[in-house]
Amino acid sequence: MDVESKGVISLQVDFTCDEKCESCERFFKCKSPQKLKIFDRRRMARARQTMAKIKYKIAICAGKGGVGKSSVTANLGAALAMRGRKVSILDQDLDGSCIPRMMGVRDKKLVMERAGIKPVEGLLGIQIVALANILAEEDTTTWYHELRRNATEEFVAHVQYGERDYLLIDLPPGTSSDAVNLMQYISDLDGMIVVTVPTAVSQIVAKRAIVMAIEGGVEVLGVIENMSGYVCPKCKNVFYPLMRGGGEKLAQDLDVPFLGRIPLDPVISYSSDVGLPFVYSHPESPAAQAMISIANQIEQKVSTKEKI
Repeated sequence: MDVESKGVISLQVDFTCDEKCESCERFFKCKSPQKLKIFDRRRMARARQTMAKIKYKIAICAGKGGVGKSSVTANLGAALAMRGRKVSILDQDLDGSCIPRMMGVRDKKLVMERAGIKPVEGLLGIQIVALANILAEEDTTTWYHELRRNATEEFVAHVQYGERDYLLIDLPPGTSSDAVNLMQYISDLDGMIVVTVPTAVSQIVAKRAIVMAIEGGVEVLGVIENMSGYVCPKCKNVFYPLMRGGGEKLAQDLDVPFLGRIPLDPVISYSSDVGLPFVYSHPESPAAQAMISIANQIEQKVSTKEKI
């Protein structure tokens, strides 16, 4: 109802709102001042208390699966921990949890204590929280929306992370409810990193991930072009079996930073299988050097953001 022309303040009321903010598809676009109050009275307060002890919270996402998002997460965490940072990794990919295997802690189990879930601890003191540290490897789960949201709530609000420098969240591929749930529970994310491969078809879905972040008010720290080039171990020449430049062009088109390229390298798959991040086990490899450069940029971006 618009009566401003008569000198009366306009009152906008959305009579279609059912006040179920957690499952509302318009959550990030909603401007209602009641939104946070409604959300708060449910399950947000505990999450904020837990996350307040962590200095920087960064999500790593990808438009599609198979682009190396989890490998980037594991190795970014290791690169930061090698600098003496206290790092935790939350594997939010509930259907494809593989961070524990990549970090060599697949056989360890999360423990429920009176104070909450105790994370497993791996290389360099990195904390790991993942569904794979609860279920057996051969187990499968068929969870619908509310169960998946409850799992996110447990991993965000009821884990004994303690005082940490970084929490890296390995999001599932795409823009599913699992990713949106995480963005709702950690409303003060310091940024999101988007991982893609060079081919043009990958950029179509990676773009959606960037748009999701922007709509959710999350800063895109940058795009990583993974599997970009292959360095021949004998002749040292660089070949591009998957093309080159798609990730960089995506960053330019959407006016977000381009963090760099990680080449194809046999040490990456080997290190993932044996549970040792390549940035730690093969620090002189081209892939590790690229990851170290990306870690440098991430540290600079979040520390600069803090000062502003």
